[in-house]
Amino acid sequence: MRVVALLVGVLAVILLIVLVAAAAGLATRRQATRRAAAARWHMRHYADQDQTVVTVALVQPDGQVVEEHVVDRFADGDAEWEQRFLAAREEAEQRAFHLNADRPDISG
Repeated sequence: MRVVALLVGVLAVILLIVLVAAAAGLATRRQATRRAAAARWHMRHYADQDQTVVTVALVQPDGQVVEEHVVDRFADGDAEWEQRFLAAREEAEQRAFHLNADRPDISG
């Protein structure tokens, strides 16, 4: 009888561990889904090897870049730097606006 009680106890502990692991996995997946839903497209620009890079990037609320698409890349010393930067920035902002229109609503 003690062996049966011990076996039932061990099985109960194993079941409890499996249930806790499953609940933790579910919570992690839900959190990842919420973070992904909260990500928004933004215009970004940065310097890279003496070049200016203008992109549209999918950014999570914590600042992590999930995905990025280069709109334009040009030399920092380009004679038409300002015109190219402003045009690329405008293009990136338009792309971000349209891409965000397809994102799920996160209000409430």
